[in-house]
Amino acid sequence: MQKTLLSALALFGAMSIALCGQVRAQALVIDGEEIADAKLMAAARAEKVVDVYSTNQTELMQDILDSFQKTTGIQVNYLRVPTAKMYDRVLAEFAAGKLDVDYANLTDLTLIKEWLSRGILAAHKVPWDDKIAPELKDKDGRWYYSFRSMQTIAVNTELVKEEDYPKSWTDLYDPKWKGKIGSQTVEAGGSALTLFAFLRMKVGADSWEKLAAVSPRTYATSAPMYNDLVRGRVSAALGTASAFSEAIENGAPLKIMFPKEGMATFGSMGNLTSTAKHPNAGKVWVNFMTSKHASKFIAKQGVYATHPEAPRATAAGYTFPEQSELWNISPDQWDRIQTTWPDEWRKIFEKK
Repeated sequence: MQKTLLSALALFGAMSIALCGQVRAQALVIDGEEIADAKLMAAARAEKVVDVYSTNQTELMQDILDSFQKTTGIQVNYLRVPTAKMYDRVLAEFAAGKLDVDYANLTDLTLIKEWLSRGILAAHKVPWDDKIAPELKDKDGRWYYSFRSMQTIAVNTELVKEEDYPKSWTDLYDPKWKGKIGSQTVEAGGSALTLFAFLRMKVGADSWEKLAAVSPRTYATSAPMYNDLVRGRVSAALGTASAFSEAIENGAPLKIMFPKEGMATFGSMGNLTSTAKHPNAGKVWVNFMTSKHASKFIAKQGVYATHPEAPRATAAGYTFPEQSELWNISPDQWDRIQTTWPDEWRKIFEKK
């Protein structure tokens, strides 16, 4: 009897271990989409953690971090670093043979290309790579956009009458706006250059000259511009819808415009590093960040996700335009303009 009982217990234990193994080896499927197959999930869970360097603010990421850890059982060690410092930090750690992080991103296509030339990012294609627009990824799977902020116009409603709200980018060329518009300079980074590229490529070849003619107030960084818009030092500004909506949620008298020609977007892009200590967990992280599930959290922050079925961004009571109304500069377009157009911009706007 005792021998039979022991045998039964041993069989039960073996079955329990086998069952647990099956659970651990299950694919990660959320919202009907397989984010990682069983083999990758088993390897990722064995690594237990994923180390992430990101330019995205931690509060913007919190829901994604919580969901990732809950659904995968993998701990995320998350460090937020601004783009300029991120580029130098990763470059220095890689050169010293001490880059242990599994994922890193940037918000500048020029700098991300420098990483690629040095072999810092590895090739890893997400399961829905073939459905992602070519301008939102590297063709060899070495980076993907994760977040994209929409560049648009906002007005201070205490200074601008409703009948004067700009419905088109070209409305800003009216002399009544002279000295009343705030804009970042091209030195502000990739997002500013993308916005001005959109104006020149999509709105009109002479857009820079016409905008410069109304003498916009220019800013080397975004924070002073947003502050001046809220305080009424400028009546309108060109910037990100997510920043405008955050100001509105904090009580600022602003209204976001959606010009009829469309809007430009620019954001953060990254991938698995070539020196990842937890490469499988890193792959799951990249898949998760670009998944339909994560897109829901991203959209609630007023920014756009990469997944082809990502919902429209929402914030401050606004439902933002469809992705089809957005323009994102392609890597090839960026290569053609990033060395010469900033100088052209300076010559035009310094004459204003």
